[in-house]
Amino acid sequence: SFTVTSEAHLFELKGCGLRLRVPEGALPPDVTETKLHVQASLSGQYCLPKASELASAVYWLSAPVKFLRPVTVEIQHNAAFKDPSSKLCFTICRSPEGGQPHTFEKLEGGVFIRNSCNGSISLSGFSGLAIIMPEGGPQHYLSQLWYAKKSKHDFRAYYVITKDLVVMKSAVEACYSDEAFQGYCERIEFEGEQIMMDLPMEGIKAGEWKITPVYSPVIQQGDAKSFSSERLPVCELAIHWEKKYLDVPSQFIYAITLLGAKGANAIVLDIQTSAFDEYLFKLFYSVLDDNNCDVHCAIAKNRNRLERKFIEELGAIEGPEMRFIFESSTVSIEIPAAVSGWRIIQPTPKLQISTEQAKEYAHHQFRVIKDTNSQEPLSMDVHLEGARPHNNSIQVFLDPSVWGAQKSSVVRIQQQKAQERERRGEHIRLHEPRDIIRSGRGSEEKFQHLLSGAMESSSEELAELSATKKLVGRIGGTVGTSAERQTELSSIKSTTEKLIGMMEKRDTKLSEIKSDTNELIRRTAMRETRLPGIKSDTKDLTRRTESTSQSSKSLHHTLRRSLSTPDMRQSRCLDEIDVIGETTLSVTN
Repeated sequence: SFTVTSEAHLFELKGCGLRLRVPEGALPPDVTETKLHVQASLSGQYCLPKASELASAVYWLSAPVKFLRPVTVEIQHNAAFKDPSSKLCFTICRSPEGGQPHTFEKLEGGVFIRNSCNGSISLSGFSGLAIIMPEGGPQHYLSQLWYAKKSKHDFRAYYVITKDLVVMKSAVEACYSDEAFQGYCERIEFEGEQIMMDLPMEGIKAGEWKITPVYSPVIQQGDAKSFSSERLPVCELAIHWEKKYLDVPSQFIYAITLLGAKGANAIVLDIQTSAFDEYLFKLFYSVLDDNNCDVHCAIAKNRNRLERKFIEELGAIEGPEMRFIFESSTVSIEIPAAVSGWRIIQPTPKLQISTEQAKEYAHHQFRVIKDTNSQEPLSMDVHLEGARPHNNSIQVFLDPSVWGAQKSSVVRIQQQKAQERERRGEHIRLHEPRDIIRSGRGSEEKFQHLLSGAMESSSEELAELSATKKLVGRIGGTVGTSAERQTELSSIKSTTEKLIGMMEKRDTKLSEIKSDTNELIRRTAMRETRLPGIKSDTKDLTRRTESTSQSSKSLHHTLRRSLSTPDMRQSRCLDEIDVIGETTLSVTN
């Protein structure tokens, strides 16, 4: 839910595809503030206008008072029309409190911009709102690929296709993000009624790997549209390393042909098998006042868990991070007992964390207190023992000179988050959350939490968050003074210089190629200009050659006559020979 006052507001649910613009003076004069409640529905029993289907999620909006000025509601759709304004329209359910199926009717008005996947409309009253399109019209779909590890030699790949809506993308992430890594997302379109992997049910060999579909490797377009209540529209692949006496390779790549898809002829499985053994060690800071700060040393398999816990719930600031691999079943977080100018308060200087704890998340919290007369920044290393690579440590760096500017916004955000947590009944939730529960890969709580975490209170809070992030580099960054960092920077510099040299050589070659190309074009143009003259000269030469041939025959006949005639006739023949000779010489020239 959102708190609305007499001022203008802009509210946005990034993970839900919804934006609300409330104008100034929208509330009645006797109302200082009210709540605007929102629920997002992925599926349900709906009676839509004839020959139409949903092109968006259904958003249930309600408020306890009637607004005096219309509120602009902007929602996302996945229709693929070139001119959506002539094909799409809004639809509304006037009686959401009634039983299912909910009856919807067309709503006049609405703006749909070409080459945009959003539609907006101004409303004074609220209820169930959605965008509809002609039944069977073109739609955009989104394919996602996720990888999970089941055992040392067994992996899973999940290929999911849904409508190209952020609310459905978020639902898929809620199902897989805690146990799997995302491969890629890309837009896809159906050519027919289904998309199928070119993969037999008995599986296929790829070197020492075997790929086998767990279910039928087919996704129906109807399942992708409706977000099936039986299970997610997914193709699940089992990927098995058969040479168990050999170590599993660090990477597996294989392309599988897709049949019935536009814009994607194949999916490429690219599994970094070593990544499944890595854990994330990350620091978060919670500034309490001018002299006190809590430091959270957190370990988890998945980054999303840590960000939801410490950033969204606690309002903490991100610090440095590193990835590591357990050498044994546990690792130890070691904190220095004291630092000059600072006091460190912690339950224990050394905390053991097991792999089982880290699969969910585990953290060690301690407090640092600045001495009254000290202005020195806190700089100390938090060491991780029992992890590879060895000598792992993260540097805690806190500069009290910027605490005052940073503290107020952080404390305010923490207070707002605390108030939100107290109002659990106001969180965004699914209309039919059990659709995901029945799939066996998600839960109502995970998706509700994901959507509520995406909610922003106001544009003013967004500005303060942006200002706070600018200070993270000074408060939560690390100081790179180690020899290892210097070596890495030198390597980067050397590589960059080589790259610049290669680019300069390439530019030189391109200039030479351009010059040669221009010369070739010039010569070609000259040749084309001379071709008509050469053709004309050739024809004239052919004609003269034929004339010369006739003259030669005449000369031969004249010579024969001159040998058998008197002197007068020989003289006349010689004159004719001279004429023929001159003609022949002219042709030859």
